Amino acid sequence: MLSAPECLWLCLAALILSASAEGEPGSQIKVVVLEGSDAILPCSLSTKENIEQNRFNWKKVDPNEQEVFRYDGGLHYNDGLPGQDKHFRGRVSHFPLELQSGNASIIIKNTVVPDSGNYTCDIRLQQKQTFSIELVVGAAPKPLIHVLKITEDEARLKCEVRGASPKPKVEWRDSDGNILPAEEPQVSRTGERYDITLLTTVTRTNISPFHCVATQEEIGHVTEDKLSVAFCGTCGKVITRMAVCFIGILSFF
Repeated sequence: MLSAPECLWLCLAALILSASAEGEPGSQIKVVVLEGSDAILPCSLSTKENIEQNRFNWKKVDPNEQEVFRYDGGLHYNDGLPGQDKHFRGRVSHFPLELQSGNASIIIKNTVVPDSGNYTCDIRLQQKQTFSIELVVGAAPKPLIHVLKITEDEARLKCEVRGASPKPKVEWRDSDGNILPAEEPQVSRTGERYDITLLTTVTRTNISPFHCVATQEEIGHVTEDKLSVAFCGTCGKVITRMAVCFIGILSFF
């Protein structure tokens, strides 16, 4: 059985491979990756026409126009052509061996959340052809659970998700997957990143361990943290994740 990280990387690989498919001029393709990975933005002629001696130009058009990559009959931004936006400098390349098959796709390395947006690929033939690609770069930090207070009968728990993009849906669940009542989430935003705090109070009647689950549907990502709570009475606190509180009398031998 595959582990969660292995499943995640298989999903990402499938997304990258699907992103390499040919698009039709005027249509839009959506590419989704996690921050820090590489993104292939597809731009390929269905006619497979050789474009080694032609010109193609990649721009990011949303939210602000930026020069991403330009190829002109053998010259390109990585080979001395001026004009590339500094945000993309040293991170974008094309596929030289694929030009003869009409492939003007590019790869953006080590993606960051600000790379997200709409891109266009213009191929100059007798008539210009324009392809549109939406890139979504997600940041999916793991939730962190903190114990704020614990008594003999109940525990107050806090879940924090910091720096997520796009905005996740955060929920508390019991060990059976049932959603637990929680307070209104506290949400703050910096640029395209979100910090979310969600508080809940659990009791002895709830089923431990408790899970804080962050779901980002737009990038197809789910991550969680979990904690077992031992309502210890006089011991008054929880002992680490998945811990058991022992109450006993020390005896000397």
